[in-house]
Amino acid sequence: MNAHQSKNNQFDFSKETSVIAFLDLTNMFHWQDTLKWNFSIYYVIKQLLSIKPVKEVRLYYGLNTREMQKSENFHLRLRKTGAIVISKPVKWIRKNITKNLFVKPSTLGLFDDNAHSKLDELIGYLQKQGIVIEEPKCNFDVEMALDMLDNIDKVSGILLFSGDSDFKEPLERFKLKGKHNYVFGVRGQVAAELWKVLSEYVDFGWWYQGPRKRKTRS
Repeated sequence: MNAHQSKNNQFDFSKETSVIAFLDLTNMFHWQDTLKWNFSIYYVIKQLLSIKPVKEVRLYYGLNTREMQKSENFHLRLRKTGAIVISKPVKWIRKNITKNLFVKPSTLGLFDDNAHSKLDELIGYLQKQGIVIEEPKCNFDVEMALDMLDNIDKVSGILLFSGDSDFKEPLERFKLKGKHNYVFGVRGQVAAELWKVLSEYVDFGWWYQGPRKRKTRS
């Protein structure tokens, strides 16, 4: 266990005078694959707001315009919890059906001629079918980082629910200012860069006290 990591699910934030929680919800939803169970984001917010020094819970999540009513209702329910929801429309990125869509370029070099032929055959078939592959994209790294820096002189620390390496620079700023960086995450999903600038790593699976729904195999 890393020296920065707490050993149980009880965390003492009493030394803090004012903290803000920053939640990258898309990133958090991916944690469920590692945890093997689903959490309730509503309970996460409730648990955070029960911590006395927590002054704000800021949650970042995209608005799916292709399912507008459903997406807006979800955002509305999030706001009713008392969280501040920061959103923007999800972009859909069209992917070209090529070998690189299925296999990493470094792996392609390991294939023999027969494997390449079979892969070309599959790609040709999919292209003839007119299949369109799109992936949603709605990153909030910039918005979150700017919001953190805007609040750097208003808090004694932050609670970051993300393991993305892009947050290394703002966390470094907080550390230089003598602030405390609590990074919440799950096994294998916290970038190595963040370990150098966090004050304490909080294992989300240990910390979370709400209902858990076991994931079923698809």
